[in-house]
Amino acid sequence: MSGLGEFLRRSKLGRWALALSVLLILLALTAPWLAPSDPTAQNLPARLESPSITHTMGTDELGRDVLSRVLYGARISILVGISVVIGAGIVGLAIGAIAGYCGGWFDNLVNIVLINAFLSFPGILLAIAFAAFLGPGIEKVIFALILTGWAGYARLARAQVLQAKEMEYVLAARSLGASPARILVRHLLPNILQPILVQATIGMAGAILAESTLSFLGVGVIAPMPSWGAMLNDSRGHLFDAPHLVLFPALAIMVAVLAFNLLGDALRDWMDPRMRSYLIVTSLAR
Repeated sequence: MSGLGEFLRRSKLGRWALALSVLLILLALTAPWLAPSDPTAQNLPARLESPSITHTMGTDELGRDVLSRVLYGARISILVGISVVIGAGIVGLAIGAIAGYCGGWFDNLVNIVLINAFLSFPGILLAIAFAAFLGPGIEKVIFALILTGWAGYARLARAQVLQAKEMEYVLAARSLGASPARILVRHLLPNILQPILVQATIGMAGAILAESTLSFLGVGVIAPMPSWGAMLNDSRGHLFDAPHLVLFPALAIMVAVLAFNLLGDALRDWMDPRMRSYLIVTSLAR
């Protein structure tokens, strides 16, 4: 907690990014209470209304309240982002850590064949292919994004374990008879979590953007479940006569992706000893 407090005191960018990220998560959690109406309730006489006191962000082509749909869309995006980061992080961390520690043919198989094969294709194209094969649905979107996202975590974990397993504390634990599983879980993993945390924070932004892309293409969440990407897809025909339908979900995607990317950048700068020293000196000089 002291490290977090120091990070928030010294990094202005980190404070703003963390506050914005927490605000997005709180809005997603409290959407049922904050939303002024049912996000799926249709009201055709009020279709395509501009933002007003009654409908703060206007209504869509079916008369549904855009503010309510944006808030509930945040729930979908945050749920997908957290689920993908946890799932891909656990799978990638386990595979990469074991490969880096064991070495030999297993390391060659994981690094040269599996990781390079997944990283050689653009992640979003693989996600589209898997999502199209599995079919629409939030569970299938999460599964498709985990399948395409684990390789980055695995490569990072493998590189960190290759470096850390030669440290003195690991050699001491091995000489005392500690099993490989104990060395990995008790000694190596706690010491490689910092770069994994940075990767996870940036991966959160990538997962939100990927879910919006899949929903925009029609292979994401199933209608009428509100999703920012699906809202953009539905508003393509009303770009000029009802621009608010494009503006608000696009702003929501931009703010969410920007918040988590900035938080990841701030964490990465803070964990770099040279950049941390610079941040401390500049904060003291003010």
